[in-house]
Amino acid sequence: MKTRRTYRAAAAACAMALAVGVTASAADAKTLRFTTQLPAKNFATQNAAQFAQCIADGSDIEIEIYDSAQLYRDKEVPQAVSSGAIDMGMTTTARFAGTIPAIEILNVPFVMGARDDILAALAPGAKLRTLLDAELTKTGARPIYWMDYGTVVFLSKSDKPIRKPEDVKGKKVRVFGKTLGDFVTALDGVPTLTSGSEQFLAYQRGTVDAGMTGVGSVKSRKLYEVMDIVTRTEHAKIEFIMLINEGVWNSLSEDEQKVMTECGLKSEADLRESIAAIEEDAVQDTLAQGKEVIEVSDEEREIWKAAAQPVIDAYLENSGELGQKVLETLK
Repeated sequence: MKTRRTYRAAAAACAMALAVGVTASAADAKTLRFTTQLPAKNFATQNAAQFAQCIADGSDIEIEIYDSAQLYRDKEVPQAVSSGAIDMGMTTTARFAGTIPAIEILNVPFVMGARDDILAALAPGAKLRTLLDAELTKTGARPIYWMDYGTVVFLSKSDKPIRKPEDVKGKKVRVFGKTLGDFVTALDGVPTLTSGSEQFLAYQRGTVDAGMTGVGSVKSRKLYEVMDIVTRTEHAKIEFIMLINEGVWNSLSEDEQKVMTECGLKSEADLRESIAAIEEDAVQDTLAQGKEVIEVSDEEREIWKAAAQPVIDAYLENSGELGQKVLETLK
């Protein structure tokens, strides 16, 4: 039986109506279904739940949350939302690489700069963000807000550790996007595209030797149970995007759209403010499990960065004019 979380604006609206002596009709409530591949306890899913509650508090919209890929795996979300098969969903930017190659800039190793540079580039209204939001909307899946999921790290096992670039050679590595796959290829490894909800089994069964994931997922998905080493290269940025079908968006009133936008901005800001602490908590939890966490020095990061140069060239070749504009905004 599917588990769902429903945040009902009807209850809040009814209570308010009673306070002023007016009867509110539950029939006025709009129900939107929302899908995520992340588990219910994951911090990003909890952020989505807070977003849903914010909307419920400010409108007659209720959002049913289907977590843990009950309805769609992450790679299926863009098509499901754009086609209207589901009203709303969240997935990583990497899942739009096929339709918007330029969005892969977040996964080009080390090109986005330091954390402050990344936050400035992805801020609402910033040139890069505006360019990418416009392209996303063209697909029929409108972005409401971006969800900070932290940085990308390598996971490996003690018998096949990844400590430096040459350690990737010959290994099958779980990736979640084409550009990250290009990075593995540049390091003479074998990229294996694997859904986030399927990576635990891939590590457990030995389908892959190593993997890339967000630091926070090591804790929320208990990946420390099947992997031994976290190498904090932090070579790419993971961003999920809260999406709504364009037709559904256009069916909302101006006031409802305003509530969604305002709740989205608040949820985005809350997550960006807390992500550093979330990552540190995941690191400490991994250490508490008796696993190893390798901190990469600035000197070592430069070695990793040099090894990634072919990925930048491939990005420019694949992303066309928009990709060039994206790089120019970063400069």
